[in-house]
Amino acid sequence: MRFKIFLLIFCCTFFYESRACDICGCSNGNAFFGILPQSHRGFLGLRYRYSNFDSHLNSQLLKTKESFHTTELWGRFYPLKKVQILAFVPYNFNAQTQILPNITNTIQGLGDITILGHYNVLNTFWDSTAHQVNHNLMLGLGVKAPTGKFKYDQNSVEEVANPNFQLGTGSTDFLVNAIYTVRYDQWGLNTDITYKINTENSNQYRYGNKLTTALTAFYAKGFGQGNTLMPNAGVYWEYAQNDHDKGIINKDTGGYWASANIGCEAFFKKFSFGVTHQMPFAQELSRGELKANARTTAHITFMF
Repeated sequence: MRFKIFLLIFCCTFFYESRACDICGCSNGNAFFGILPQSHRGFLGLRYRYSNFDSHLNSQLLKTKESFHTTELWGRFYPLKKVQILAFVPYNFNAQTQILPNITNTIQGLGDITILGHYNVLNTFWDSTAHQVNHNLMLGLGVKAPTGKFKYDQNSVEEVANPNFQLGTGSTDFLVNAIYTVRYDQWGLNTDITYKINTENSNQYRYGNKLTTALTAFYAKGFGQGNTLMPNAGVYWEYAQNDHDKGIINKDTGGYWASANIGCEAFFKKFSFGVTHQMPFAQELSRGELKANARTTAHITFMF
């Protein structure tokens, strides 16, 4: 009798794990660029991004915490006056801790490399003395290469059986982006919109397409010789469609997340550094089973 009860509990637990294992934060979907360093100069720098999640909120047995750390080499150069190329090379460290029992899985390594090209449709900043209000509009297309390891085996006991807990997506994905900046005197407004189109990988898994938008107000205050301090604040919103596994919709994925952002950028002659903190105020992820916590981004960048 005891054996039958044990077997029943084991089977129910196993079934629930297999159904809900896709509920997890995702390190592969962030497309938030923030306020980029001075728009007329190329740069090369390091950017650090941190996010963490609580998952399986309605289950004491499966409750899990995930953290995602990314150190990213990023750069920009101008092959033509009106064309800028952005490149992002991330190195990820992911940790997943199941509360009961207290077991932590970690993976680290190269993530998915992204290259994004913009065409400067409008830029009055090149001759800013002739205008009271200056505008800059850039339209871009990008590609994300499957350079990060993707090894998703739901039946494996050695790998983390979760497609969202991976170093990369295993797929070649595409980005459409628009960045608009308007500035009057020392005040300005930056708008960033990105739509990410995901394709199916070799495991027949396709992440849901994602839309991200950000609206940031800033104030530029000069100090010293040619130095600028730029405090900023704004809002950020992202929406992800459901993932597909072998053509079947995974309803335990997707949703929206909104945050209030606060940060500061400091620009000097040859380098800049900055930090942005995102505090969530509304979200509905994985049908309420996933909670995304605050995110932080910081960078140090050398300009040329």
